Amino acid sequence: MKTEPRRFRLPDGAEIPYLLKRSPRRRTIGLRIDPAGLTVHAPLRTPLYRLEGVLVEKAGWVSDKLAEMQARRPPARAWRDGEILPYLGQTLRLAVCSGAVRAVPLLTEGCLQVALPDVTDAAAVHAKVVKWYRRQALDILCERAALLAAQLGVAQPPLALSNAASRWGSCNSRGEVRLNWRLVKAPLHLIDYVVAHELAHLKHLDHSAAFWHTVATIYPDCLAARRELKAGGHLFHTF
Repeated sequence: MKTEPRRFRLPDGAEIPYLLKRSPRRRTIGLRIDPAGLTVHAPLRTPLYRLEGVLVEKAGWVSDKLAEMQARRPPARAWRDGEILPYLGQTLRLAVCSGAVRAVPLLTEGCLQVALPDVTDAAAVHAKVVKWYRRQALDILCERAALLAAQLGVAQPPLALSNAASRWGSCNSRGEVRLNWRLVKAPLHLIDYVVAHELAHLKHLDHSAAFWHTVATIYPDCLAARRELKAGGHLFHTF
């Protein structure tokens, strides 16, 4: 796959950045809008004028969807004491206090305590919180992967964290699974759905009927979970 960031000027003069992804396996041009913005999927040798023709044709839809996505995006975080953070489908209150730069965040009774020398350093608070989330995510995702892999009857695959802007997970032909660390913000049933989805790719590297049947063997409510994640997953991308 070839990936290229580009910009397109709409008929009203507005410019929209988009990510162009070309693939030799792709047969048609497709548009996708998610929290990361607009992505255009196209066959490898599709000329640029054809791509822009589709964008002109779909300009109204693109503008409306981008505006809708912007309206759904929560306000930017200030990373200060008292903020509310999502975690495992619940919420945590962020407590920022003075302390050593190496102090590890502490989770107690619905509160995530973060200590650092300068409590007004929003970037430092943000960095510490994300580091803590990633550490929690690796432990929890490995635990769920081990449980569901046993149910599927496969060996637990090598697992790494992803920082993708929109994808929740991936599995390659070598059997390596990557899962988005932001999943740790979601309820456990949605975490299990994504893990089951990627484990099923160990048997089927596609989204065929056989693949979905495999997902359903370890996660029967996979289609309902898929819809739920699609509807509310953008809330887990606020940081």
